[in-house]
Amino acid sequence: MNTVTPLKKHPGSHGGLIAALVLVATTVVVWSAHPRVSISSVAVKLPAKLGVSAMPGKVDAPPTAFTLSHGVATAPVRELELRRQITATGFTGYDETRTHRLQVPVSGWLQKVRTSSVGRQVRPGEPLATIISPEVYLATAAVVEQVKDFKSQALLDEQRYRLRRYGMPMPNMQRIEARQQPEAVLPLVSRITGTVVKEEGAPKGLVEPGPMFTITDPARAWVFVELDADDAALVHEGTPATLTIEGATHPVTAQIAYVFRRVEDGKRSIRFDLYSPQTAIQPELAVKAELQLEPARLPAVPASAVRRTDGKTFVYVVRGTSAEAREVTLGPPQGELISVTRNLAVGDQVAVDPRAVLEAAGS
Repeated sequence: MNTVTPLKKHPGSHGGLIAALVLVATTVVVWSAHPRVSISSVAVKLPAKLGVSAMPGKVDAPPTAFTLSHGVATAPVRELELRRQITATGFTGYDETRTHRLQVPVSGWLQKVRTSSVGRQVRPGEPLATIISPEVYLATAAVVEQVKDFKSQALLDEQRYRLRRYGMPMPNMQRIEARQQPEAVLPLVSRITGTVVKEEGAPKGLVEPGPMFTITDPARAWVFVELDADDAALVHEGTPATLTIEGATHPVTAQIAYVFRRVEDGKRSIRFDLYSPQTAIQPELAVKAELQLEPARLPAVPASAVRRTDGKTFVYVVRGTSAEAREVTLGPPQGELISVTRNLAVGDQVAVDPRAVLEAAGS
């Protein structure tokens, strides 16, 4: 049987030292072969207080206040009054609180009182047409039967309600019950005082249930306008507006009468109530509304004081020999001033020329 004897480490060998020497020699060779880099091509980090980054042409707002070596021209933050206006579109409609749409409730033979009633002024209870219908006859017969053979008030009222839904006037119902004779004639009467502004169908003939007359006060109208939900949050009942109505000779002024709470597709409706006794306003006319909002009072700075860098907007607020780059949110301009909606107060002093601040900080 053969025996394997493990090799022993030579006492005179220095393997770790040799490996280190080889690594050093390799590094020297690689370094000597690499191209030299000029120190002028290396970016130099400039002092942060100057507000200048290492990349040429790129200026960042100083993160904190810093000291100026000499004074710079400043201007006070002023208060600017901005008149705001919202423009929107809409349409006209009838004043529904003064409008009655008279319907034909049943099938039958219709005969109008006049060939055309459009423009006619009517009062409550005034008939505009009559209809002869088998359904009306059966309904009146059921009422007469309950009167003749009275069993309960509930059964009689149930049959009366059917006639009331048809629009049977109360005097007619009382006459039918008193005579105890069914009738097939149903008068179509106005429920309000107003003017007939719309009429459907022929003067007489067979008809089916549907609209027949529209009665309203033509001197009064509603105007509906849709606003973006954000704009609607700025208005309220009483906000004035100038309305330009399709076909009207002159614009009219009005105030918001109602702001609807419901928001649909990012829009909210508002309503104006118009009164025009001289001219009747037709429905479904296009309207342009210019709403005058309450003036906004905002801080404002000279346009030259604003600096924009990396998508940020800031101004330099100066206090004595110190300055601070303050990020702000701008509002609408007016002349040589720009309003500021955030992070600035009236009375602050801002540098008129931001470049002068950088020069004063770096010198």
